[in-house]
Amino acid sequence: MKIDKNYTNYLNSVKQTKSEHSNEAKKTEQSTKKQANVEVNISKEAQALLDADQVTFSEKVQSIKAAIQNGEYEVDASKISAELVRTIQTQKEQ
Repeated sequence: MKIDKNYTNYLNSVKQTKSEHSNEAKKTEQSTKKQANVEVNISKEAQALLDADQVTFSEKVQSIKAAIQNGEYEVDASKISAELVRTIQTQKEQ
């Protein structure tokens, strides 16, 4: 099989395309890194609400864990099935 100039041109074109894609990926990565230095300020009230919400969530998780360990946690099958049906219907609509 003889490799002619056309095949060499094709290979060079493929190499150049890969190189260009690699350069574009590096530029995108660099611009993403630049955007990562964005500073966000949250008001004291918002921070207090966030902290309170985290404490409440943590307490709820602990109480559920304790109920499971004690064998007192009850699963409501009708709520689970209703939510599954609602989720499936929502997915079908999209």
